[in-house]
Amino acid sequence: MPFKLPKDLVIIYFSLLFFAVGTGLYSVIMPAYIRELGASAVELGLLGAIAMGIGALAALPGGIWTDRYERRRLMLIGWGMCIPAPIIFVLAPHWMWLIPGYFLINFSMFSTNAMQSYMTSRSLPSERSFVFATVHSAFSVGMIFAPTLGGFLAEQWSMRATFAASLLFYFLATCILLRLSSNPPTEGTARAPLRLDPRMYPRRFWLLVLVFVFVWYIMFLPFHFNTPYLQDVARLSLLSIGLLGSVAAVGGALLAPLLGRLADKIGTWRVLGGCLIVFAATYMVQLLHPSLPVLALVFFLRGGTGVMMSLMTALISGAVDETTLGMSFAMYNLTTGLATAVAPYTAGWLYTESVHAPFALAVALSVVLGGAMLMGHRVRAC
Repeated sequence: MPFKLPKDLVIIYFSLLFFAVGTGLYSVIMPAYIRELGASAVELGLLGAIAMGIGALAALPGGIWTDRYERRRLMLIGWGMCIPAPIIFVLAPHWMWLIPGYFLINFSMFSTNAMQSYMTSRSLPSERSFVFATVHSAFSVGMIFAPTLGGFLAEQWSMRATFAASLLFYFLATCILLRLSSNPPTEGTARAPLRLDPRMYPRRFWLLVLVFVFVWYIMFLPFHFNTPYLQDVARLSLLSIGLLGSVAAVGGALLAPLLGRLADKIGTWRVLGGCLIVFAATYMVQLLHPSLPVLALVFFLRGGTGVMMSLMTALISGAVDETTLGMSFAMYNLTTGLATAVAPYTAGWLYTESVHAPFALAVALSVVLGGAMLMGHRVRAC
């Protein structure tokens, strides 16, 4: 009998789907909009670093609140914070005026800890890679049409229309969460003392965090400069770039659940290593052949490698104790979030020197780390 998601996880799935549409309408073409507001490559990277840094720092209070307060309520607050952000974006006269909107979007990520803990409490360890990959694949499903629609709205009317549609979908995503069951922390967790000392967490947990910091850094190194590269080198329109974003979403929607199930069967580390190698290959091909048909295949495969985020979260969930679930996810989200904050700023400087540099570095690091994961798995199997 095929595995079915519990009702509450189905609700989270559809809420994420609507939220993804809201984000996907503008996220792919946002770098172009930021440049229209006067940002240079370094300033674009700086804005990305600020946004990611806010999200990383939000993890700490999010972890504290997750272990002490009802998780459904925290998710509703986090989702709701995003609703005004598109209004701020559309009214911004200069790229620096986007920062308040990015603050709302990224500080709302404190609720990620609550969602991760909620999902962990509603799933079995033996099914966790599949559960996390499947629920998170809702984001890919929501992104299938959103980038293309966002690019179309921007070209036919203006970014004002794109942001208006985004606000609507953020509102609907928040409303869907109202149907979610309550999920308070256990009595022992709520009364437990705050555990901020890193020595109080298992050594295996910190080893996982150390490795995953590098994975997140690699994934976000080229992220914010894909759109500028496709504009500057491949000479693609916003509509074409939005279409590629949709193709990537199809790849994520189709491949993520399959890769999650595969990870439960053959080992998560093996799938992670393979995804990093494929991730490297997609950027290598993009650098060599940036034509639209080739890029469509590249983005499809790259969308599937987004499952790495879910697989890493699943591994973290199995390395910690229930009494510290929220704070453990907070430590993980904080450290990996800081890596994603450093990545775009690094990429901004590299892109200024050479438009190929951020992608070439991501390729090299992916091959090294992915190969190490695959070799390590073989060694353990011997």
